[in-house]
Amino acid sequence: MMKVMISSIGIGLLLSLTIHNVCGSLYDPHVFPDTGPFFEGWYLRINDYDNEGSVGLLFGHVLPETSKNTTRSLVIASLLVRQCENASCKLLSYDGTYAISQLRVTVDGKPVTNDPDYESPSRFRWEVNSPSGGGYFDQTCDKTLFSFRIEDLVFRGEIGRPEPWSMSGKGPEGWLSALPLPLHWFVYSLRSELVSYMLVNVTSGTVIRGVNGSVHMEKNWGQSFPAQWIWSEGVQPENNASFALSGGLVALPIFSVNAYLIGYRNPKKNISLDFRPDDSIVNTDINGCNGTVIVTTKGVLHEVEFSLEASPNTFSDCLLGPESMGFRPACVESYDARATVRVFVRNYIPWQYTLIDQQTFHGIALEFGGLHVCNNKCNVKV
Repeated sequence: MMKVMISSIGIGLLLSLTIHNVCGSLYDPHVFPDTGPFFEGWYLRINDYDNEGSVGLLFGHVLPETSKNTTRSLVIASLLVRQCENASCKLLSYDGTYAISQLRVTVDGKPVTNDPDYESPSRFRWEVNSPSGGGYFDQTCDKTLFSFRIEDLVFRGEIGRPEPWSMSGKGPEGWLSALPLPLHWFVYSLRSELVSYMLVNVTSGTVIRGVNGSVHMEKNWGQSFPAQWIWSEGVQPENNASFALSGGLVALPIFSVNAYLIGYRNPKKNISLDFRPDDSIVNTDINGCNGTVIVTTKGVLHEVEFSLEASPNTFSDCLLGPESMGFRPACVESYDARATVRVFVRNYIPWQYTLIDQQTFHGIALEFGGLHVCNNKCNVKV
């Protein structure tokens, strides 16, 4: 009997530690400062393997600069829906805008009083309510529930256990997340389990349901999105290879610098690689008009080449992005991009590399932001 009790305690402790390691993260909301600018926003994208579809959800709020008046929206929630007609697909955005008084953000059902940390499991709720609609996003470690009504669309679902960026609770920034940078990026999960979702058009009666897929989950916080950036993420359903990358012009107190955060995973080959500005060199070739991006990153032992492309007509119109005075049209995005990723390892002979992995991804997300948008379509001013 005693042995059984000890075994049960041991299993329970191991399970507790495992859940702690998986769910500890910076996904919870931050305490907003007394004065702006400051923003925080969350994003998820569902990959529906059965329907070969994809739906995105983004939501967040901005504390603007107090010294200026603003007419921009300070609280938004947007649905990103891939719409296809005659074998041609385009990403459409359905936007809900709300007053600060209609927003409620809580942790464990209470107002936010502490910033998130690497160890504590996420457990928050973001909710907006207005006469025209609204919704909520409720996150507790390995279970996420959401439901939004925006314009004629109702989007609700359940997300299961995450596949975290790291077991330590850190994201793409690693230790850099502790620095007072103007913008932070955190990936909570590269491919969470999709339990179920439903997208309903209440006017047409169209209903899309899915129970087989993966979900990318992330967040940003800081002062504002940068003057220019790119972002992409994707999953290979056959072998669960995944990647996420983001980078752009970061405005530091004295000068601005291009900085990139990159991660690549292939569990079948036991490959897990991260690249940050403090440990890698990145070269890019970015063309927002052609819808192409080439990113090459070199670390101490590995080099990874990303070749990303999407047909220009698959990109959305300008999506809302957070800036110092609120949300404004800032970027374009496609859910019909393709990626070829090649991974090399350095040989004993200096500067010679051997190819160890090559993967092709379809239906990935690709975003051009700010001045990287073709012909400055979103009218970003520097």
